[in-house]
Amino acid sequence: MKLFNLRAISFGRPLIFLFTLCCFACAASAQRLFSVSVESKTVHKGKMTIVNKDIYYRKDGNLNIRYTTSASQQYYSTTSPFGFTSIYHPATKEASSLNPEFFKAEDELLFLFASGSGEDLGMARFGFVLKSTSKDGKFIVKRYEPKVKGGKCAWVELVLDENYLPVYCAYHDKKDKIITKTYLSNYTSAKDFVFPLRVTEISYLFEKNDSTVRLDLYRDLLVDTPDEMFNFHIPSEAKIVDLKEKDKSFSKQR
Repeated sequence: MKLFNLRAISFGRPLIFLFTLCCFACAASAQRLFSVSVESKTVHKGKMTIVNKDIYYRKDGNLNIRYTTSASQQYYSTTSPFGFTSIYHPATKEASSLNPEFFKAEDELLFLFASGSGEDLGMARFGFVLKSTSKDGKFIVKRYEPKVKGGKCAWVELVLDENYLPVYCAYHDKKDKIITKTYLSNYTSAKDFVFPLRVTEISYLFEKNDSTVRLDLYRDLLVDTPDEMFNFHIPSEAKIVDLKEKDKSFSKQR
């Protein structure tokens, strides 16, 4: 019995050591850092708006974004792993919370790719089920349908290239008309992380005879490169503002 106990202790030490190493390895993997900058140009009814964003995502951590307006003013958003998003305006030192339905981490392409949902562009996350897969030359064509029927979208066509990277995605309504279509190109990689640098989205959702076009041009993709923005938190002295109350006040002034 004593011999057994000694052997158990002897074998237990390397096992504990290996377990500790695995924990550190998993923690390091879980905390991978992803950042990218993007200029979004949107054309709607002949008018163009431009939004510049610097996006920082720590895997299993917060998604932090720094926005820069055309007037060179900056404001920030931070989204927790639980899906809660807050906005902070340094100029006024005001902070407010966003409705989870208004903004989700999944809305950012960097988050989708970094969290492992890039190949299907988040179809599984968004409640879609794969119904069929076919080949069209070198391309792979997939058809997804929503788990819950009755919504605006009836099915989605997703096209992957020979490297299984999404290059085209179109949402269709019940009449087979396209609601939105997206083109992805100029893929680049950083430390085995692959990401598209050019994304064009054409939306017909709120248009009868027109469309809204958005061009996202990404740059400065970095992986596992530390930056203070990964640890951004809204200052504790920030004034908390209720967006609903602010909207009511604005409406009364109009």
